[in-house]
Amino acid sequence: MSFLQYVEMNSFLHRLDPRTKFVFFLAMAILTSVVKNGATILLLLVFFIVIWTAGRVTRYMLILMDKIKVLLIFISLFWVIMGAFTVDGGPVIFASPMSFPGGITLNLCFEWFDIYKGALLAVRVYLMISSFYTVIISTNFSQIILGLRGFRIPYSVAFGIGLVFQLIPIIVREFFSITQAQSSRGLEIEKIGALKKIQNYVTVSFPLLFRVLAKGHSIALAMYYYKLDFSVRRGSYKLIRATYRDTVFLMITAIIFAASIYLSFTFSSLSL
Repeated sequence: MSFLQYVEMNSFLHRLDPRTKFVFFLAMAILTSVVKNGATILLLLVFFIVIWTAGRVTRYMLILMDKIKVLLIFISLFWVIMGAFTVDGGPVIFASPMSFPGGITLNLCFEWFDIYKGALLAVRVYLMISSFYTVIISTNFSQIILGLRGFRIPYSVAFGIGLVFQLIPIIVREFFSITQAQSSRGLEIEKIGALKKIQNYVTVSFPLLFRVLAKGHSIALAMYYYKLDFSVRRGSYKLIRATYRDTVFLMITAIIFAASIYLSFTFSSLSL
């Protein structure tokens, strides 16, 4: 099963105009970066699930969740721990003063609101990544460039952006390949303490750096050997055209965007 790469299939998501998917990505990236309350995040999560189900890519999103579950758990726990040193006024799970050398005393207070904030932040991060991933698995390299060219973006810029969309999945796949190879050699990454885990990730980062540099060198050589010239006027055998499907999708996205902004102001008291 593919991970972090284009998946060819005949679904409504794949048939959408690339420009439509770019607008969707930008709208969702803005929303997931700005909104901070549970009602809005829940609305966006439902919206994403409907899109994934209709586009038949739900299983790939579950794979993504499994791959980044350690990151999501870490983010959630970190936020819960940070929230324990502040009092939000919600139902308390555990509260106790803590004394430190020098006469410093801090009140440790675990509340249900801390758990809510930790879970909410984890979902936000997952949706941020998912908005990018949704475009990646439903749009190939040529479609990305054609879509950007449809916005009158110069070919050199469109090619660079399309290359970034391709390189990020490659880097992530290389990272997982290296961690699996190191684990088979006895380097434990998961079931260890936080400090040791950081040290082992630093160990993994060096071969990852060299692999990424090698990939970049290979791409640069390919561009040189094939004499890539951005000044040459280019055409395309395939034309992209927006259809009623794109209009409906953009209208629904606009409604979700407006509803999210409204819920953000309405339930601002539940924000992070």
